[in-house]
Amino acid sequence: MTIRISVSSSLVLTVCLFVEFAYANPADGYRDAQRIIVITDDEAIHYASFCGFYELRELLTESIENVMDSTDVVGTPKFELRVLAKSGEHKAYVGDHWISTDEGTAMIPSATYKRILKYVEMRKGSGAARSTVSKSVRQILRRIQDPAYVEENMCSKR
Repeated sequence: MTIRISVSSSLVLTVCLFVEFAYANPADGYRDAQRIIVITDDEAIHYASFCGFYELRELLTESIENVMDSTDVVGTPKFELRVLAKSGEHKAYVGDHWISTDEGTAMIPSATYKRILKYVEMRKGSGAARSTVSKSVRQILRRIQDPAYVEENMCSKR
């Protein structure tokens, strides 16, 4: 009897965990981002801690929440995003009024798209070399995923 209860409990727990992961919001990794790296043709622009980072994170999260499998896009991405959170690395591509992830694509409203582009344009020319992205991602993730890590919020508005 005890074995049946134990097996049944394990089965129920496994199913519950599977259902939770199956319905996990794809925007969670973006919402919890500690760093955002925008990769353009020329450079890798890092965002963290300051007010622009928090607004960019919010704009991306809102956009990712609308991702669907069935949305088709035309054109090539303007830039790649690497979003780094405690949950790991999340990638997206931003094109002309759209954003694409492994989960699908979403159209971005014009006002949101303009704000995202503004943050990228403001920082163009101040990024790191593209060739350093992989190494930077590994170092940043190692630091962010350390249990002792605490987010530094340097935005006086928050």
